Amino acid sequence: MKKIAFVLRALPNPRMRKRIELAKTISNASVISWDMGFGEKKYHDEDVDFYPISIKALESDPLKRTFARFRFMYRTAQKLRQIKPDIIHVNLLEMLFVVSPFFLFKKDKPKIIYEVSDLHELTMENHKNIKLKLIKTLLIIAEKFLCKYVDLLIVTSEKFYDVYYKAFMSKDKVLFMPNMPNIAAFKNYQKKSKPQFTIGFVGAIRYLEQMDILVKATDVIDVKVVFAGSTSAQKFEYFVEEHSTNENIIFTGRFDYNKDISTIYEGLDCVYSVYDADNANVRIALPNKLYEAIYCELPIIVAKNTYLAELVLDMGIGVAVAHDSVDELRDAIIRLKDDRDFYDEIVENCKKNKHKINLDQYNNNLLNRINKLFDN
Repeated sequence: MKKIAFVLRALPNPRMRKRIELAKTISNASVISWDMGFGEKKYHDEDVDFYPISIKALESDPLKRTFARFRFMYRTAQKLRQIKPDIIHVNLLEMLFVVSPFFLFKKDKPKIIYEVSDLHELTMENHKNIKLKLIKTLLIIAEKFLCKYVDLLIVTSEKFYDVYYKAFMSKDKVLFMPNMPNIAAFKNYQKKSKPQFTIGFVGAIRYLEQMDILVKATDVIDVKVVFAGSTSAQKFEYFVEEHSTNENIIFTGRFDYNKDISTIYEGLDCVYSVYDADNANVRIALPNKLYEAIYCELPIIVAKNTYLAELVLDMGIGVAVAHDSVDELRDAIIRLKDDRDFYDEIVENCKKNKHKINLDQYNNNLLNRINKLFDN
């Protein structure tokens, strides 16, 4: 039977779990993940061979884990030689670099699937610092070179190709896979009335400034705020501690997506998805919360001047606010809370666009591309 090996920088997130579940239907699947010394260390799937490689490193700073990265590269190459995969599926540029010896110096190299859920910040920003400018140049050169050996590029936003990869990747090697939810995880979902209007941020917690703005925007109105997710940022621990006595702010921490996501969304009236729009990647990325909000028929609040806002406003499924404005966010929340006609109109627009949440269609496209890689 054919073999696919996933090489990941951490335990599979919900998006990569969907890829693994799909791969299992047509091949043997194995997962090599980098355990940097924090968080959960197990991946629970009896049908997948799981190989965690424990090498301590700073998850938040890629420049300070260079030596650890080469150690992980060496041990990954050892494991790949044992597995002998037909296809290697990586996420992030860092992991493409990690597996590069396996396709640069092998005559019978495996096919390479490179998945990009976010463009690298160092390659997207206009840096004033000379050192960062040099790093940006080197990263772009390296990625262009490595992408010559990539057989399939998966992007979670079509803008990634238009803005960046179009310069050096052929369109026929690119597949758009929006980060849509597995509807099975929402089979028990039911909208429920709540005694208090509740807005929630669901998923990996980054951009703490925007999380702080959410708290400040709701501090004088009768609204509950839910943060459902975890982060490796140490600053967030202080953020939690600072607001731990506020009964209107709930922190759930890490959760099991398939088991808990339906219940989490049942507890919300509105979804918060505002990120730092000064960040070039944020301006063109599409988070899974877009699709989850549509499916759960919940208004979504997003940042202005982003591709996400463009789609949200076009479909009429939410509102856009300045990413750094407490007042704009507060006004938007108050309107969603108090203007029932406005709220219901957004819910109806979510219903009208619900048919677009069709993961099977995209999964079939991916399966077809994988099978072609196996055959060639």
